[in-house]
Amino acid sequence: MNLIVRNVRMIDGTGADPVPKVNVVVENSRISWIGEGIVAPSNHPHFEDINAEDLTLVPGTFDCHEHFAGDGGQHGVRAMNTDPPEVLLAKAAGNARRALMTGQTSARDVGSPRGISITLARSVAAGALPGPRIVASGEWLQYPTTWGQSKIETVNSPEDMRRAILARIAQGAGVIKIGATGSSTDGSDPGTMGREVAQMVMDFVHGKGLKVAAHCTGFMGTREVVEAGIDSVEHGTHIDEETARMMAEKGTILVPTLSWRDYLFRASKRWGMAKKQIDSSEAVREWHKASYQRCIAAGVKIAAGTDAGGGDPMRHGNIVRELEVMVDWGLSPMEALKAATSTAAELVGTSDHVGTIEVGKLADFALIDGDPLSNIGDMRNVWAVYQGGRQVR
Repeated sequence: MNLIVRNVRMIDGTGADPVPKVNVVVENSRISWIGEGIVAPSNHPHFEDINAEDLTLVPGTFDCHEHFAGDGGQHGVRAMNTDPPEVLLAKAAGNARRALMTGQTSARDVGSPRGISITLARSVAAGALPGPRIVASGEWLQYPTTWGQSKIETVNSPEDMRRAILARIAQGAGVIKIGATGSSTDGSDPGTMGREVAQMVMDFVHGKGLKVAAHCTGFMGTREVVEAGIDSVEHGTHIDEETARMMAEKGTILVPTLSWRDYLFRASKRWGMAKKQIDSSEAVREWHKASYQRCIAAGVKIAAGTDAGGGDPMRHGNIVRELEVMVDWGLSPMEALKAATSTAAELVGTSDHVGTIEVGKLADFALIDGDPLSNIGDMRNVWAVYQGGRQVR
């Protein structure tokens, strides 16, 4: 696919100031030229030529925390635990397409029953299904805790953990997900793996060339995996100042999934939940907000993720809501865009190819009718989406 986008406002995803009017040329799926003058000559006679005046060009976004086999909604996790595999795969395909249509061209799936997310990732990569470029974990791994869901496998020893990790890699996993904490709402529960096992997992998985993501909702378990060198803290509901400083020093990336927590609190009122439950939900949201702000103050890198499909009730295709909450709770619009583009690509391990608009990279980008730096919510006004230079919306 050969494409020229002319006269467009460009936010390249690196954090650099936007360019008010620029031309971008795409040849054979990659960005071949960016310039403010006359478009460079080309030997290709056929180009799609777009006059993009008053539109904004942004990199395709990432959602770094999804569960495509789940639909979200009030009882979405229950359905993911009970639906047969063929139904879950069909749901996952539909959810991947929904995400892509919003301008989200990449994703991490950090937990699905029966390795369905890995099958989905392969199908998208083969061109059999439309969807973001997916790095998937399959079922995530935990020591015995309170979590009992079909997207999680429980192991009981370091030997079992190694076998389970090797099984995921043989399946085709691109990331390993572990559970580091239980489910107490105040974050007081002890870590579920312990420092020694967490270190073993990090060393073993890194030795295989993959990264590790950890479900973290308690103080102690989060500290243990950060000390062990975890690549990303998922949720980070309870993070103290010392752990935040350590994350910044080690380069640990936080995927806070703020919009899920915010949505759950708002939905609890709509669902008619008891006041005690609503008050508890509000308290957890405030703890989560405080932890996120501690991480910002400490200089922790942040990547965008929604927990769509995995935590009731967040649905897929809502990465913009995550960006809005990120901005409401402390990031600038530019920082939020970086969280969903270049920092996300760094975390996923695909920054050589996507995440920014630069010559030589794949042409994964969206044209937005508006200016996201003035109003991050303008990211919903998607005029067109391109993936590898091919228009998908």
